[in-house]
Amino acid sequence: MRPDTPPEGEERKQRPGEAPGELSPHLQAIAQDAGLTQMRRPDRRPNSLKALQAIEHAKGFNKGEEIRDALYTAYWEEKRDVGEMSVLQEIAEAVGVDWPGLKLALETNLYLDTVMEDFQDGMDNGFQGIPAFIIGDVKFTGAQPMEVFREVADRAVSLLEKDPKAFDGIRRVL
Repeated sequence: MRPDTPPEGEERKQRPGEAPGELSPHLQAIAQDAGLTQMRRPDRRPNSLKALQAIEHAKGFNKGEEIRDALYTAYWEEKRDVGEMSVLQEIAEAVGVDWPGLKLALETNLYLDTVMEDFQDGMDNGFQGIPAFIIGDVKFTGAQPMEVFREVADRAVSLLEKDPKAFDGIRRVL
């Protein structure tokens, strides 16, 4: 998420080693390792504030994970603009989120403060990119091989086994 992205989104700059519409070889390998065989690099970066607010709204109806996953698929596999209200409506209805209620929440920015608090929490934790992760006492960003997640999770479990209160100071998972 980049709060400075214009409401209409913007063209995405191609990174070194990328072919148009494709991931770099490094990211392709990580995506394949994670089983994300259809992942493609979108041509545009949408303004994701409405999509992130839609996820917050859907959480209240136990549909947060479903809408998040559908938004992920729409963006990374179908290269759709998840900042467009029509795309959000289609996705919400497909996962069983009431569109009139969500539309009102989006039009009034009901969840904007929550989304911006999450963004600020990330900044306060030193993150400047996405995806961002805190697993136990380890913070990292970017697409990583599955082995990195396994190693970090094993480390967190080991620390908890030694001290069940090892992570009590962590406010929440971002």
